[in-house]
Amino acid sequence: MKLKKIDHVGIVVKSLAEGVATFEKNFGFQPDPSKGGEVPALGIRNAFVPVGESDLEFIEPLGAEGPVGRFAAERGEGIFMLSLAVDDIEAAVSHLRGLGARVGDPNNGIAFVSMKSTHGVNLQLVQRS
Repeated sequence: MKLKKIDHVGIVVKSLAEGVATFEKNFGFQPDPSKGGEVPALGIRNAFVPVGESDLEFIEPLGAEGPVGRFAAERGEGIFMLSLAVDDIEAAVSHLRGLGARVGDPNNGIAFVSMKSTHGVNLQLVQRS
């Protein structure tokens, strides 16, 4: 398994506009208009802000359902997920499972590693084409 980089860090916010505006004002970060939007299947609206070779993903839940909605209801705003870019998602999943980690099946180039296998970190593996 080859890790390429931190792909992005997901941050749950109550208001996407306010979250992005805070980081724009305080740090000068500009959102990438070619990424993000509303994702009804996940119950979220998101925006990506490039920081070097990685992104911050600001995620606003559209309701109380789904992982992001439940996270927001239970914990409020804050870091939700760390996403690591891998060169081969299938090989990465196989490697981690071989080490005893609990990893979900890859779906559209994405797989989640159980927080029980990552010391409480919501970890996503992503293979970009």
